[in-house]
Amino acid sequence: SSGINAEYGASGASNEVRDHMNLINERIKEERLRVIVFPEGTRNRTFDGKMLPFKKGGFHMAQQSQCAILPVLIYITPDVYDSKRWVFNRGTVRVKVLEPIPTVGLTKDDVNGLLEETQTKMQGALDAMIVKKE
Repeated sequence: SSGINAEYGASGASNEVRDHMNLINERIKEERLRVIVFPEGTRNRTFDGKMLPFKKGGFHMAQQSQCAILPVLIYITPDVYDSKRWVFNRGTVRVKVLEPIPTVGLTKDDVNGLLEETQTKMQGALDAMIVKKE
């Protein structure tokens, strides 16, 4: 397996990265691969119930490969995970799988809407998890 070794500039990813991503998207389609993306791009270290803004990369990948997005929420309360010490305590971690969001027929012009739809649905489900303590 090979990694990606390319520089990023002000205009975005290099041609090498773009070409590599096109190959990855083709493999995703042809081999029906599953890809896990953490759209916030980093751990959310605050516990205010609000997700960080989503990054676009995974949504471009979903649109280009025309594969559905399966949103999955992982809800960990501060009493279970101490983010300052990176320590898990005994407790319950809640996981909720939402309905798939189709991407068939979407174009690159639809990526922002796809991102917004996904984040809205996930934030709504997270809000419900917090209120209901599912």
